[in-house]
Amino acid sequence: MSKLRTLALALLATAGLAGAAQAADFSQPYSPYTPTSSAFSFEGFYVGVTGGGMWDSTSAYLALGDTAAFSVGGVAGVNFYLTDTVLGGLEVQGTADIGASGTVFDGFLLGRLGYAPSDNLMVYAAGGPGVAGGTAVYGLGGGVEFAATDSLSVRGEVLGVGPWGALPNAAKANVGLLWHMQ
Repeated sequence: MSKLRTLALALLATAGLAGAAQAADFSQPYSPYTPTSSAFSFEGFYVGVTGGGMWDSTSAYLALGDTAAFSVGGVAGVNFYLTDTVLGGLEVQGTADIGASGTVFDGFLLGRLGYAPSDNLMVYAAGGPGVAGGTAVYGLGGGVEFAATDSLSVRGEVLGVGPWGALPNAAKANVGLLWHMQ
């Protein structure tokens, strides 16, 4: 009986060592920027719809002296990973700002720099040139984006809007639903 026990222990030890040797196989090189196993990715092209508002205390960008307007619009952009958690990107967004006195349009070309601490969350800063109510302006701000499904994300964004060479004198806030084409 003792020989049978010794043989069984020897077989178990051999199987354990074989498994450990296989686990220690380093034939695949390590890359710190390997894509994650998640089906969702912030990288690539996206399009979406937004809704929110614009507040302009100077009435410079809204119709006929309005100081607030409801905004509805669309966005298109592209993101790319710079490291495993930092993204760069470029986005075009346009909205119709609908106030009590009429509707005006605005549009921005924004550069984006984001940080994605997980596969489904990104915070970002955005800034760039634009046109609001026929006036050349800039937008500067940021937002947060959260993956809702494998190809859809939800975001919230706030931009300060102002004329070139001056501090922002208006604010634009929106939420959006984005479709990521992977």
